[in-house]
Amino acid sequence: MSESPASHAFGVLAAELLAERSAALRALHVVEYALAAPAPRRQRTWLHRVTVAIDALHAALVARIPQGDGAIRLLDEIALCQPEYLPQVQLLQQELLNLAIAVASLREQIEPDPAIAINSTEIRERLSVITTQFRVHQAREADLVYEAIGLVLDDAHIPPQPDL
Repeated sequence: MSESPASHAFGVLAAELLAERSAALRALHVVEYALAAPAPRRQRTWLHRVTVAIDALHAALVARIPQGDGAIRLLDEIALCQPEYLPQVQLLQQELLNLAIAVASLREQIEPDPAIAINSTEIRERLSVITTQFRVHQAREADLVYEAIGLVLDDAHIPPQPDL
């Protein structure tokens, strides 16, 4: 039984989405690891590690935002093929943009300044809100993809990309 062109296209787009999701999740794990390190008596080192991790998370989130370059992504394809999902796709794209803005805002606010005391508890609390929002977004995205095309977003269910 051969694969239809549409299901092949969905498979390739799903593999791309999975790679983007995995990169963002890895970046989130790095942030969580940096946040979990002890801060007392080493605030500047702790803050440096946290800011580097936040920068990586921001870059991973921005990479997931549609750039208007004409590239079709899985959610775009779902919205095109099944217009009833357009509002959900738009909501997911807005959530992603909001997450990227929240991360950038936090990064800007914790810019290392030797004259300002570091409040690691406040930074951890603010990032925990972003972490929760990120995980909810990932789950909603997975739900939409599964509901729309029956594809589970994990390595075991995404067809491999063809050799070029």
